[in-house]
Amino acid sequence: MKPITVLTCLIAAALALPVQAQQAGVRMYKCVDAAGKAYYSDKVNPDCGQGVEMNRQGVVMKKKEIAKPGRSPNEAVAAVKGTREQERRDLALMATYTSEEEIDAARERSLSLPAQGTKAIETKLDKVNQQLTELKKQADVLATQKKKLPVHLMEDVNASEKEVSALEADLAQRKGQADSIRARYEADKQRFRELKAASPQ
Repeated sequence: MKPITVLTCLIAAALALPVQAQQAGVRMYKCVDAAGKAYYSDKVNPDCGQGVEMNRQGVVMKKKEIAKPGRSPNEAVAAVKGTREQERRDLALMATYTSEEEIDAARERSLSLPAQGTKAIETKLDKVNQQLTELKKQADVLATQKKKLPVHLMEDVNASEKEVSALEADLAQRKGQADSIRARYEADKQRFRELKAASPQ
């Protein structure tokens, strides 16, 4: 085979590669290195000095012609589901309340039970803290008198400290739940206000 014929075949194969890839739905890029040698790939090489994207016919596309990559099928499905869920929530919101005052009243009802639990824990925590303070005072007196601390006293102090820690953790959790309830109803009230403003009078 003549050298010219071989060279012609190689050029044709190189040109056919990007066309076939684009027809298969793959984006094709041409990269020219510092030595002027051209490479073809389905990914942009960050080390490429001069890179261009080609269309199905192997023609270099201008910057404005390069289409932005669309959503993946999973992202599209998730977006549709999110939209439907929001519509469902909006319908339920408008069917449940007729005014912002009703939302405020529902929030207070939802907060009443956690508030009772919080108050009970705070009362118990105050009592245990007082007991712990008394135990520590006894330990301080004995320490000042350079007397050995009774085993039962040290055990009582440790038990009271553990109970205080557990009650404080429980209290923080309940307060966090109350904050979440307030935030949820505040978001509902804001959405209710938006839907009311958008609905025809």
